[in-house]
Amino acid sequence: MGYLIAHRATMKHLLSQYAYGVELQGSILTNGTKQWHHDYNFPKITLGIVYSNLGNNKILGEVIGVLGGLNLPFFQEKGFRFGANFNGGIGFITKKYDVKRNPKNNAIGSNLNCMVSAGLLVEKIWKQHAIGFEINMTHLSNGAIVLPNLGVNLPTVKLSYSYYFKPIDMTGEANGEIEGPSIKKWNFYTQLILSAKQIYPTGGHLYGIFGLTNFAQYRFSKKSIVETGVDFIYNQSIVPYNDVTYSFHKNMRLGIYGAYVLPIHRFHILLGMGGYVYKPLPPNGWVYLKFGARFRIIDRLWGNVTIKSHWAKADYFEYGLTFRW
Repeated sequence: MGYLIAHRATMKHLLSQYAYGVELQGSILTNGTKQWHHDYNFPKITLGIVYSNLGNNKILGEVIGVLGGLNLPFFQEKGFRFGANFNGGIGFITKKYDVKRNPKNNAIGSNLNCMVSAGLLVEKIWKQHAIGFEINMTHLSNGAIVLPNLGVNLPTVKLSYSYYFKPIDMTGEANGEIEGPSIKKWNFYTQLILSAKQIYPTGGHLYGIFGLTNFAQYRFSKKSIVETGVDFIYNQSIVPYNDVTYSFHKNMRLGIYGAYVLPIHRFHILLGMGGYVYKPLPPNGWVYLKFGARFRIIDRLWGNVTIKSHWAKADYFEYGLTFRW
């Protein structure tokens, strides 16, 4: 059960009722045969189907989503387990904005959206059963590919029951081998980003975005990496947004950023902040944020999905490939 947050004053008309939903989830509890199982206190790998209304059936409808993720325990003791859930996937919203049929929906302009959630979960675990209580935040957005895109933020509380087909086994032993880059060592990367977005008014042109990032990482420990880099961005929407005469450099931006990276098996979760050092035209301020994940495809090649924003306002999703030199 939850309640829609009107994070903009223009969204207050969407508040109508409590949201409620149900989730069917499968999970694999790691058993200790890999070193990262021990490093992260025996996490769970999850995949689930979610159904929920969004607190306003008339304007927003319902969402049906597919989410995959991880449960990372902070501690386990005497059958109790407390940790964080991180999930990402795709959500289908049944009622999007339509200029004629649904003009009051200023939150979401597309049926298909990115769906992410994060929460804190406490469980009581027996040999093959568990009950849980979770406080969670779910976000839905299309990254401004289709406007409007103020997004949906839905805080919820959840009750859960889990049944394991086999008795829980966390007795496996690992060889201590560290996955990925070595500790106390610098690594250098080049990242290519492609994306697209619309600008207001709604129903307009889709503008392409190209990005090239060179960055360095230093791994302090098994669970801590710091990153710093330089972003070159070419965003075709900047000139039409400002309604000025076209010139190549007017669509360009150059930024410098720093980030913390959490390495988990084949995934890296990234949270970063940067500032523009070259920005000929508005919109937005001089500070930008990054949040997302990279996943290792082969030894030196990674996939990348991150969202770039200016504080609480999403700019666009970054889809790309990363190469380690």
